Amino acid sequence: MTQPRTRRANSDYRWTRAKALAFLHALARGRSVSAAAREVGMSRQSAYRLRARLGEGFAEVWDEALQLARRCKVTPGGPQGDGRGTR
Repeated sequence: MTQPRTRRANSDYRWTRAKALAFLHALARGRSVSAAAREVGMSRQSAYRLRARLGEGFAEVWDEALQLARRCKVTPGGPQGDGRGTR
């Protein structure tokens, strides 16, 4: 006999406004997309799906966060990077 599957709370596996903002802040701090997504409990693939779903405005903010990290010379693997040295 199989056990019934229990559903996780929506916030566990779905993007919320708070997760999206925390993700963008992580990008601005120099995290890679993968590391920023992991930081909020999501995957890199789901982050790119979110970017496509939310459209141009979100994509612009995402790109600005990455540019901010570059301007501040925050590099992955540094004090705030993900330690792998890749983006």
